[in-house]
Amino acid sequence: MKLFSIFLCILISLFSSSAFSLESKTFCVWDPVGRSGPVMTFYSDVIPRAQAWGLKLKFVAYTEETDVVKQFKAGNCEAAVLTSILSRQFVKFAGTMDAIGAINSEKGLELAIATLSRSRAGKLMIENNYEVVTTFPVGSMYAFVKDRSIDTIDEFSGQKIAILNNDPQMYKFASLSKSKPVTVTLSNFADKFKTGEVDIVIMPALAYNTFELYEGLADKGGIIDYRLYYGMLQTIARRDQFPEDFGNKMRNYMLTRMKAMNKMVVDAEEEIPKHYWIKTNQFVKDEIDHFSKRIRLALQDDQINNPTALKLFWKIRCRLDPSRGECKAPPKVVSKRVKKNNIEKQKAQADAAAKKKLEAERIAHAKKAEAERLAKQRAEEEKRLQEQKEQEQRKLEEEKQLLAQQQQEQARLEEERRIEEQRIAQEKLKLEEEKKALEQERIVLEQAKNELEKKESWSLWDFLFGWI
Repeated sequence: MKLFSIFLCILISLFSSSAFSLESKTFCVWDPVGRSGPVMTFYSDVIPRAQAWGLKLKFVAYTEETDVVKQFKAGNCEAAVLTSILSRQFVKFAGTMDAIGAINSEKGLELAIATLSRSRAGKLMIENNYEVVTTFPVGSMYAFVKDRSIDTIDEFSGQKIAILNNDPQMYKFASLSKSKPVTVTLSNFADKFKTGEVDIVIMPALAYNTFELYEGLADKGGIIDYRLYYGMLQTIARRDQFPEDFGNKMRNYMLTRMKAMNKMVVDAEEEIPKHYWIKTNQFVKDEIDHFSKRIRLALQDDQINNPTALKLFWKIRCRLDPSRGECKAPPKVVSKRVKKNNIEKQKAQADAAAKKKLEAERIAHAKKAEAERLAKQRAEEEKRLQEQKEQEQRKLEEEKQLLAQQQQEQARLEEERRIEEQRIAQEKLKLEEEKKALEQERIVLEQAKNELEKKESWSLWDFLFGWI
């Protein structure tokens, strides 16, 4: 808790300037402790400094982050302090800053913050009437595990993993790693980890002491020493309720505090006993990188991650390390037209997700029932397709047999025709021969007749001459 308070106090100076006029604004603030918590303490110190921005600030604390979202949407506050998990629904680009593996180094983080602090990049932090005016990196997110044997992605299979605030990224993480999702909130995840209701939580080093996670690690647990992504705490403001340059001023000042914040994070990591860190070799790191890319792209396809943000972070990674395999070709970016066409659908999906209840048992039951339904549906569909395939095969075989029979019948008819033609030809030949024979007989008979007539003629003359 002490480190978390120090971290927030470091950010107080973000609001320094000279006052010239005051305008009342209400901030809905998530603070796990409540009105006396570290986040509220930080903002109470901001009050006199914010006067230089022309603002009179009022802060209202909520121990449940989802309540902050409800109040902000209801118009009960002009700004809200949220984790990027829930800020994504307001400004998708800024919410993509905690995409797993997107920002993977301290230099990459500094370069990303510096790039987004430029005035011409400010439009990227704006979506409709919402603007992310500050992004606070709370440190690298690591996997805290109950058992040190859980040291690779394959070992996550079957383990119970905490899903904070219905985070779609962690649901995708659980799905692809085949681990069992357990829905938690920032107010109960630590207790669930300590009691064994979850085996894995993804948290920054600051959470080790702040939430007493060492009680959950105990003797067998550990922390995988490879950064998954950077956790972000973001301030969302309604643009029409603040000065036009409010966001740029806040982001530029944040850039000047990066070193101090990084030191706080490093100090928090060094406070963790060395024996808790689980060393990873290059093979495991490459495996995690590949796994992270699958999640990022899947969430881009699901219209959760902002593709423009992913491309920017890809450029930063490849600028710092051109030898990375992913640097051979840039990632695809959804066109502005497609993005515009999908914005209403995205908002509807985000609103629906925000309205879901957080009871882990109901969600688990619903997911199980849905999985069984889909499995049954797939089985029925596969059976139907198999029966259809078999029916088509039988029909095809019958058609083949019918075709073969037709071909045989045609061949038989052809053979009969050929035989009949041969018979007719033979009959014709026989008739010709008989005709020739008859003609020959006629000639012979004609000759015989002539001979006979000739003989008879001579005999008559002989008879007559004999009388004479």
